[in-house]
Amino acid sequence: MDIDFSGLLKLFKELNGSSLTYILKADNPDLIIAVSDEISKKQNVFIQKFNSEISEAAFELSKLSTLDSQNLLKDYFPDSFINPFLLCKIEGNNYYLIDISNHNKIDLDEEPHLKTLLETVSTQLKLSFDLHEKLNLTFSKINAVVYSYNLKTKKYDFISSSIEKVLGLTEEDLKKKKMSLIRRIPKEFRLDYKNFLRKVTHGESSSIDFQYFNNFGHRQFLHHAAEPILNSNGRIEKIVGVINDVSREKEILHKLSKSEKRFGLLINTAIDFIYSLNGFGYLLQVNENGANSLGYKSEEMLGMHFLDFAAEDQKNQISKSFQKMLSSKQTVHFEIDLQHKLNKTIKYEFLATPLIEGDTITGMLGIGRDVSRRRKNEEEIANLNQKLKESQRLVEIERDRAKQQITILEEINILKNEFIANVSHELRTPLASIVGFAETLASDEDLPKDLVSEFSEIIFTEGKRLARFIEDILDFSELESGGANLHKENLNIIELMKTISEKVKEGFETANISFTSLIPEAEITIFADREKLVKAFTTIFENTLRFTKNGDQVSVVIQDFLKEVEITISDNGSGISENELELLFDKFHSSGSTSSATPTAGIALSLVKQIFDHHKGLLQVKSNLGEGTTFIIRLPKIFD
Repeated sequence: MDIDFSGLLKLFKELNGSSLTYILKADNPDLIIAVSDEISKKQNVFIQKFNSEISEAAFELSKLSTLDSQNLLKDYFPDSFINPFLLCKIEGNNYYLIDISNHNKIDLDEEPHLKTLLETVSTQLKLSFDLHEKLNLTFSKINAVVYSYNLKTKKYDFISSSIEKVLGLTEEDLKKKKMSLIRRIPKEFRLDYKNFLRKVTHGESSSIDFQYFNNFGHRQFLHHAAEPILNSNGRIEKIVGVINDVSREKEILHKLSKSEKRFGLLINTAIDFIYSLNGFGYLLQVNENGANSLGYKSEEMLGMHFLDFAAEDQKNQISKSFQKMLSSKQTVHFEIDLQHKLNKTIKYEFLATPLIEGDTITGMLGIGRDVSRRRKNEEEIANLNQKLKESQRLVEIERDRAKQQITILEEINILKNEFIANVSHELRTPLASIVGFAETLASDEDLPKDLVSEFSEIIFTEGKRLARFIEDILDFSELESGGANLHKENLNIIELMKTISEKVKEGFETANISFTSLIPEAEITIFADREKLVKAFTTIFENTLRFTKNGDQVSVVIQDFLKEVEITISDNGSGISENELELLFDKFHSSGSTSSATPTAGIALSLVKQIFDHHKGLLQVKSNLGEGTTFIIRLPKIFD
């Protein structure tokens, strides 16, 4: 028990005029709990003898005179008497206050102040004992030894009962054999341990980690921390300390150290940019490969702000990403450009997650990957895909063209047989009209002027129709023979279409049909026969006029592709039925519409198709009855 009653005992001594006052545990006469004054070595000899004798006499005052030690005491304390007072009984042990004074017998009823003081000492003794027991119970539950060593008495005032569990020693082992602990310390640690003890006994707080052999001869790690306690005079009075078994902690720290080394090795061998930031965005850690990818060493980057490496135009974006992470406390993904030390830009893809302690974000951990090459590859793939689509489109065009060529070859054989019959039919119809009305005019001189005028107009119209048909047959014949009469040259299709559009626009506006053109200004050059193209496009416009009416709309749109130019002529007129559409390019097919002043036989559109075919172009027609018709012409461009 660590009990300090010296102050109370000195007060009792002064109030009673005593020479010496001390507390004795009856079952152990050698154990003096506390004294009012320091006892010299000579005094200690006869006091210990007196304690033994009075303990055997059961502390009866009547037997004091018979004790041999009574006379010895009087040699040191003349005219003094010994008065024992029972303080209390704790766990079967009596504790006495022994007073050596000049009073033969003290009546406590007449000395209330002394009685009160004795009761105080008794109460404090019981409380100290209870505290001692509670401390022992508490320390027995923990894996540590707590002790208090009195430098004055060279004894332990207190040692927790956990000593046997932690050190494998009993309290008695340590009290009787002070070197028993040191003997169990391996030689390589003994010098450090002795230096540790020297520091503490000289008034310096200290601690040490050392190895220790347990009862099984196995090494364990102990942590010993000690604190010197000074009295009011500044002298070291006691040393209190704690000895912990830290073997498990050492093992965990060793494993943790190995794990940290492995983790550090893993991070530094990773090709990604791995970093951690504090709560203000400054770099706390950067892996070597990540730093090297930006032209730095990792130690150069430590302490710098993350935004110091960001491209100027992306700092705002990074701040927004960080704010999003801080507000949501979740992992965020963002892509930014970082500046290399040599001022080149590297595109990184980052994942960043907040480091949270409690409800507070204390920093950020992130990993970034250089995606510059990947983004470049993606762009190249996108470009290649675009080229692939264009190639597929051209292949499709060529396939359509090939199909048409096959169809043409098949049709030629059929048309050869039909040509004479169809030409005869087309010639006979207008000639019959011309001959019939001419005979009427010649035979009847009394015809009214209005009939003469009407018949003359019919003869004129049918004559023009016949002349145009003959002209178309001649042109078609030339093209069929291989296009020997084509006069090709480099010409600007934009300029040509503007000229044609201006000429046909008047005819559409006269019929109250809206005509719009979307023709670019940039020059597009093709190799073609100007006259033949003018004839082909004019024929298409005339055909469009035949199938539109008052209030309809017609448009011309030109688009510039990689290798071709596309001209689209659309209307929202009456349209062409599916059956008529299949026969549209038959050489002698003609629809039933006669809205044109000079109706055109089917050979006209067949001639148009031949013209575009001989220019290595493509003609397509899309139409739905009642919804209008669209002519799509594609012609190859000339490249410098």
